[in-house]
Amino acid sequence: MIRQQIVDAIKTRFEGITVANGYSFDIDVFKERKTQICHEELPALVFMDTGISEAEGSIGGFRWHLNILVWLSAEGGTSNDDIRKMLADVYKAVGSDYTWGGLALYTMQPEGDEIFLDHEGNKITGAQVKLKIVYDAPPWEI
Repeated sequence: MIRQQIVDAIKTRFEGITVANGYSFDIDVFKERKTQICHEELPALVFMDTGISEAEGSIGGFRWHLNILVWLSAEGGTSNDDIRKMLADVYKAVGSDYTWGGLALYTMQPEGDEIFLDHEGNKITGAQVKLKIVYDAPPWEI
C-alpha cells in the first residue's frame, strides 16, 4: 500500500525536525493522535491522513491526492515569531524531498497555513497546514 508507505515516510521525516538537524526546534511528533497533548510534550506536531481523492487517470492506474493535516502546538504565550519558525521547519522538512523517497510524484505547494494565538487563558498556541501529496497507484491498491 503506497498510501501507508507515504504516511510512514512523513512520520520519519517529521521526527527528524530537531535542532541537531538544523531546524529551529526539537518537536515531538505524533501520528493521528486523538488524546490531549501534555505540557511536557510541547512543542508538538500531530499529523493525520484526512483522506484521498482521485485527481486523474494515469497510464496503468490512477493518480491520487493524499490529504495530510499538520497541527503544530506550543505553550500558550509562545510568540508569533516562534510559531512562524515552527511552520518554516515543517516546510523545510517537506521541501527536502517532496517525493517522499520516490513514493510520490510530488507534494503540492500548500495553499496557506493558519496560526492560532493564545487568548485569555488558553494554554496552547499553534498552527495548522494542509499538505496534498500526489502519487500513482492502481485503483484497488491505494
